[in-house]
Formats: sequence, structure tokens, C-alpha cells
Amino acid sequence: MSIQTDWPSPHLAHAPQPDAAQAAAELAGRLLQIEQMQDNLVQAINAVVTGLLEVKALAQRAADPAVNPARVSELERKLAEQAQELSTERACRHLAEVSRSYAKTRSMVFMGAKYFGDNVKYAWLAFRQRAAELGIELWFLPPNEACAQQVRELGGNCLPVAADDWSSEDVARALRAAVLVASDHLLSANPYAAALFAGARHVQLWHGLSIKEVGYVSNMAPLARMTPYQAYVLRTCGPFAAYVGTAAALEPEWRRWFSYERYSVAGYPRTDVLYREPGAEDLVNVDADIYGRMAQARREGRAVYFYTPTYRDADHGHWIEKVGLQQVAQQVQDAGGLLVVNLHPVEQELQAELQGSFPGVPFVRAGTDIYPLLTQTTALVTDYSSLIFDYLHIDRPVVLFRPDHEDYVARSRKLSDAKLTPLPGPVAHTAEELAALLANPAALDAPAHRADRHTLIERLFEGRDGRAAERVGDLLLGEMDRALARQATA
Repeated sequence: MSIQTDWPSPHLAHAPQPDAAQAAAELAGRLLQIEQMQDNLVQAINAVVTGLLEVKALAQRAADPAVNPARVSELERKLAEQAQELSTERACRHLAEVSRSYAKTRSMVFMGAKYFGDNVKYAWLAFRQRAAELGIELWFLPPNEACAQQVRELGGNCLPVAADDWSSEDVARALRAAVLVASDHLLSANPYAAALFAGARHVQLWHGLSIKEVGYVSNMAPLARMTPYQAYVLRTCGPFAAYVGTAAALEPEWRRWFSYERYSVAGYPRTDVLYREPGAEDLVNVDADIYGRMAQARREGRAVYFYTPTYRDADHGHWIEKVGLQQVAQQVQDAGGLLVVNLHPVEQELQAELQGSFPGVPFVRAGTDIYPLLTQTTALVTDYSSLIFDYLHIDRPVVLFRPDHEDYVARSRKLSDAKLTPLPGPVAHTAEELAALLANPAALDAPAHRADRHTLIERLFEGRDGRAAERVGDLLLGEMDRALARQATA
């Protein structure tokens, strides 16, 4: 049975078809207005900067105490930043048009998110050999130098991290890419990235099933509070050429959160490692110390609990200091077990500070891939993380620890909790309840909990065979064929 389905976008199927000449004329007029408006804005900024320089010079000559030179310098700096941002925006607008008209070749770019991991890592690892055999030019756009080094050590080709390091040939490589593969919003450190790949077929792997509102819904704000960054994030919610999910039944929800032409249930490449013993390449950018400690504990027959909470929009990071985690960790240790903590990447910036509040509790090194670690666990402890669903692939106990549930729902995210029905395991609302549950590992895997886990995975994952990356590869080849075929008939 095929597990890949493609449906046309309802947004495209019934779109009105205006007169081409009239539409072109209207579009040209709007572009001219935008250009004139931006030209006027640049002139205004230049005039203000010139005026500030004159004021500064006069103040220095007259030693006028009413004019603060430091304040003038700060205004100059801010205006220069604004002028640079405007210049970049104008360049991106033109580069996007260049990308849409630039001749595409048999080339593809994988875009890393915050670190070398997630669906992009495993899709890229699996696709490299096929790309070489088929003569496809394959490049990786890393988020930082650490990721770039890891990709190069694996024999991959990397585009530069910093925009200033891009050569004219790097720009051409990006412009001729037929397909861009990502697993998150297109928020690169390179401000030109989105424009350079505007003409590529964008395949979105995302980073997991969600019981939190995401995409268009979570980033929508009243205009009174709408920032340019929020608007930009909304813009990166689509449209995509293809969106990868895990089950056809989930497509309406993804359609509410993102915009795309085609939906594929190829599955998440990152779950493939849960069906095999992790190999050397799987372990690249994995915390080797934590992996070794977890594996050793398992060999010794000790319980290994992996606590992976999601982030909070409110009380960022510091919420975890208030939920009794140290107490739970000590009780697990006293019983001979091991509790390992992995903070969400959004909160890992505070990890060094937070670790001081939990002496003796091991934290996974920030910016590392955790999927091979899942294979070395006895049970998963989490709250609202997408790991709840991926962990179903190894069919081991799950505990939902939600000590601040009411506050989370009120101040952080709305939930679509119906997706998590039935619950895959028990819920603990306090540290005492969690400690009591972990003190009895056998009860965590009661027949009723196993049955509920099986019900969930059958509904949420059509592919449960460790071959998601292979199916994603097939999808990518299809998108490349589409890009080149459209170009040939344009």
C-alpha cells in the first residue's frame, strides 16, 4: 500500500483568473509605488543623518551643553542601522525576482535550523548517496560554524554561514537550486537567504507533530502589537511546494497552520534512527558523554528517565526552577536510576545558569541531536513536546509531567490536546506525583498504557518502518523534476 498522498491546494484550485495584461499593468504600478516610497524614505533618512551630523559639529564647536553628543551618536547609529536594513530589504526584493527567473539545475540545498540535527540531518545523510549517483549537486546551508564543520567532516558541501563570506559563485549556487529542504521557519542568519531561494521548490519537513498551536495561528497578533519580525515569521509559514506529514488524517490541521501545494505522508526521517542501532553518522553532534552514561545504565539494568520539557513563552527558562525537579532527580538517584534533562533549544541559552540550580542532575549539551539518546531510555518524561509522538515508535512508557498546566495554557500556548487522545501514559501534576510514578517502572508500562500507545501510533503515523528518509528522498526527486519541467515549458 502506498503511504504517500498528494492533494492540490484548495487555495489554488478555484482562484479567479484576471485578464493577464490588466494584472501585469496593476502589478507594475504597485511596484513603482513601492520603489518610489522606498526611495523617498531613503532620502528622508539621509537628510536626517546629514542634519544630525551638522548638529553634532555645531555642538562640538560651540560646546553647547544643551546637546548631548552621546545622544546624537546613538541616533546616528540607529539611523545607520535603519538605512542598512532598508538597503537589505530592497536588495532582497530584487534578488527574489532574480531567483524566480534564474535557470534551475539539478541542484538541491538542505537548510539546517539551530544545529545539525532533526529531520534535515537524517534526510541529508540518507540522500547523499542517491544524489551522487544521479548527478545532483547537493549543498548544505548551515546555521552556524559548528554545524558547517560537522557537515564538511562528513564530506558535504557547505554554503557560507555569514552573508559577508558569500562569493558571487555562492550566490549563483543558491539561485540555481531547484529544491530547498527545511524543517523550520526560513529564519537564516543570512538575511538574503529567503530571497536567494525564492524560486526554488520549498519542501518543508517541519519538526514534529504538535499539540500546541503553531504556524499562522501561534504567530498571529493584533496589528497594534504586530512587529516586523512577527510579520516576517508569518510570511515564512508558506507557501511551500510540498509539506511532509505522517498521516493523511492530519492534513486539515496542517493546512490550518501552513500553506502548501502538496501534502505527503512520507514521515519524519529523524524517527528512522529509532528502528536501528545508532551508527557513527547518526551519532554526529550527539552528546557522547550523556549517550555513554545512559547506555551504561541500561546495560547495568538501571532505569533511565529522559525529561524533555518544551519551552514557555512566559517565565522563560526559569519556570523549571519552581517545579521540584531536584527532588525528583534525587529520589531517582537514590533508587539507582538516572534522570537526564534536555531543555528545549529555545531555552538552552539559559542552560549554564539553570544547571547551577540542579547539582548532580545531568543536562544534555545544548545544540545537540537527541534522537539517538531516545534509544537508551527506559521511559520519557515530557509535557507538550512533539517527542511524545515520536517516542511511540519505540513503544516504551511515557509520563506527562505538567506542573504548571493552567499557567502554560493561559500565558504560553493554546493546545489542540484532542490529538493526544487517548493519553499515552499517566499524568503527574506535582513533583511528588512524578516521583511516585517513577518509583514503580513496571506500572508505567501497564497493558492499558501499551494499548493506548498503539492506538495513537496507528492513527498518527502511517509509516512505521524506519524508511521515512527514503520516502522523503523520493519526494525530493519528484519536486526537482517538477521544477525543471516547469522551467522547460516556461
